[in-house]
Amino acid sequence: MAVKNRLSHNIHMVSDSTGETLSTIAKAVLVQYKDLPFKQFMHSLVRNKRQIDTVFESIKQDPGIVLCTFSNSKLKNDLQILCDSLSIPLIDPLEIVHKSLSNIYKIKADTIIGGQHELNTEYFERIDAMNYTLANDDGAISEDLNIADIILVGVSRTSKTPTSIYLANRGIKTANIPFIDGIALPNELYNVTTPLIIGLIATPERIVQIRKNRLIALNESGDTNYIDKRSVSDEIIKAKKIFEKNNWPVIDVTRRSIEETAAEIMSLLRQRKLKHNENENYPSI
Repeated sequence: MAVKNRLSHNIHMVSDSTGETLSTIAKAVLVQYKDLPFKQFMHSLVRNKRQIDTVFESIKQDPGIVLCTFSNSKLKNDLQILCDSLSIPLIDPLEIVHKSLSNIYKIKADTIIGGQHELNTEYFERIDAMNYTLANDDGAISEDLNIADIILVGVSRTSKTPTSIYLANRGIKTANIPFIDGIALPNELYNVTTPLIIGLIATPERIVQIRKNRLIALNESGDTNYIDKRSVSDEIIKAKKIFEKNNWPVIDVTRRSIEETAAEIMSLLRQRKLKHNENENYPSI
């Protein structure tokens, strides 16, 4: 019990690479424990015994559970011994996956540090997608829209840009175009054949709330149709009519995080590709 008290709510993440994997895992898990305010410590690029000792000093100063991902089993063992000396648990969240795969396929994993960050084709596709997305943000059409995988259309403050960036980081070229009442959408949008066009909407209340916060941050006046609930409602209705007229899928982002919206978009993209492949494989007679 004494150990439990010493652990407090600290969590140390130790990685021989960037620590991105551990950070993602910790974020996914810790959000389920909102009553426990965890203080997180990230120790990345730990690749020798001297660095292990430095990490251990930090753990001693702020004792807490240790999460680790190591390709080097000796370094992991060194850290395990040090953690055992303080009765602090050391958890490798990937270990069970590695063991399961090794048992099933009767092979050992390649020990590649930061293998997921390798400069391979997938990496450069992500960079290409990011460049395209940034160049075609918020209605700026700097390249052929038909190159895009996804085109997002929505009224102001439906998270078009952050969603686009999230998708681009997964290698999905994304353009986004704002719907502005009284201004026609660009003609190029209606001539594309390759991208999946998706409409983003939210409740008027949510849009008004975000827009008000935006104006406050910019120190601008709030006396405008931009945050008038009736005007915003009309704007959303007009946008929805255009989406429906063109048979564009619509996602309500009111209660969705960026990640959830992106997940729904990627699901729609997969469904579209599967349907396209089926049509190619089984042509109608």
